[in-house]
Amino acid sequence: MKTVPIILILIISFTVPLSAQWTSFELDNIESEKFQQQVEPFLKTISLSTNRHFFSPITINKRINIGISYSHGINITGEKYSTDLIGGYPNLAGTLVVTQNLSLKGNMSIFKTEGDIVQSFAYGFGLNLTNKEKNNWRFSVLFSKLQGPDDLKNRSIDAAIINDFEIGTVPIFAGLGLNTYNTKILIVDLDSVPKSIKGNANHLLLGIQLIKGRLTIIPVLQVNSDVVILSIEISGIFK
Repeated sequence: MKTVPIILILIISFTVPLSAQWTSFELDNIESEKFQQQVEPFLKTISLSTNRHFFSPITINKRINIGISYSHGINITGEKYSTDLIGGYPNLAGTLVVTQNLSLKGNMSIFKTEGDIVQSFAYGFGLNLTNKEKNNWRFSVLFSKLQGPDDLKNRSIDAAIINDFEIGTVPIFAGLGLNTYNTKILIVDLDSVPKSIKGNANHLLLGIQLIKGRLTIIPVLQVNSDVVILSIEISGIFK
């Protein structure tokens, strides 16, 4: 495996978390007439960030996977208010292999940002659709809930299907994600603000698996029409 591309990936993956701030959930300064338009890129970002699938390689002989992740969103719509809100989002995750084809998975997060204590959790399952050494297809679905901020609560469902392959000796996966969210807006002093916002954050995803013994580092790129999510996932495999 060539070392220079891997070093560059690791530098980029770790530099972003160190230089970024946590995502903000302060929505009360948005213009009420343009509220939904301005906030939708932000809602897509948190909907994707709360659902981390952790597509690390695990087998029936190594049933338990525990990991951490950091996700950072980039708003590509030009809506300035969403850009000001979007920041980093951490997660702690775990996966338990039940059978050769089925695994149970989940992740959770708790952090403080601008006076809000943000809490989120997600749970779901993963399936091996094929059992090949190369070009294997995998499916994963997660149900997530975010609460804690004064201004909103969010529920979302994220389903992803990926294909594992190699370029040279580098393990890579690519696929498609379908994401739908329902956000309850808790701002009560503005009648023109919608009480709930529903939407989709469907996306393409690409990841690279850097494996060293029981440790796996996975930089992941998710591309939606409004936002781009850059994530770094680090996990360990245990029996």
